[in-house]
Amino acid sequence: MKTLLYIYIICVVVLISGNSCTKISDNQIPSYPVNLNLSTAGYWQTYGVTSPGSYRKFIKSERIPANYPYNANTYTGFGGVLLVCDIYTGNPVAYDLSCPVERRENIRVTIEENSYDAVCTVCGSHYDVMGGWGTPTSGKALTQKVGLTRYSVIKTGGGYNVVN
Repeated sequence: MKTLLYIYIICVVVLISGNSCTKISDNQIPSYPVNLNLSTAGYWQTYGVTSPGSYRKFIKSERIPANYPYNANTYTGFGGVLLVCDIYTGNPVAYDLSCPVERRENIRVTIEENSYDAVCTVCGSHYDVMGGWGTPTSGKALTQKVGLTRYSVIKTGGGYNVVN
């Protein structure tokens, strides 16, 4: 009986340690405040992502988008916010725009139109943002097992708020 217990314990330890090796870290960039108010129906219709595969960037320091009403309570994280509409659920998902491999606020991912991947043009990493929770699909990010930092998207009123 003890032998079976030992074998069971060894199997559990092996399974747990094997799974930990495949974990993707999504906290590689510095933690900066995020508060993006898209809570009214008007804001959401103007600045939100309402169809699967659509996306929008928010960078307060560069006033992107230029006509968004940034104020003292608006924060867009370390490198900016990438807001996308998940292709499977139709729900909004938000990430920090900074590449977690490069870890600099001015090195940001861009959306590759044909694949809907987010791509870092410096290190060449690709991330699945439209249905894969920012996980790396190729490049140094896959090798290093680092994904994009995710932010919370909370349903409020006629739209959503993006926060961390």
